[in-house]
Amino acid sequence: MTSFWLSWIHNSERMGEFELHWPWWISGHTADDSETICAAIRAENALAAQSVIYHAYDNPTPLTFRFCGRRDTYWSPFTDRFPRADWMEWEENGG
Repeated sequence: MTSFWLSWIHNSERMGEFELHWPWWISGHTADDSETICAAIRAENALAAQSVIYHAYDNPTPLTFRFCGRRDTYWSPFTDRFPRADWMEWEENGG
């Protein structure tokens, strides 16, 4: 599996909520007050990583991805800005 760092636009009023156990954070807001979400996903390729996000919604609508970039095997998404929460599923060292 490859690590990916990706971001998309989320508006709960239009899209409903999502459930994702991979690490994710609200990183900002757009002019219409939608949230910009950043997430770390492990998948076979970028399309599969984006598919994980689509499957996190009960009724997915077309998503606007801001970016989806491949990361090194041992990359960790956790920083001071993006701290780890207890519910986040992520094995360090590319696990």
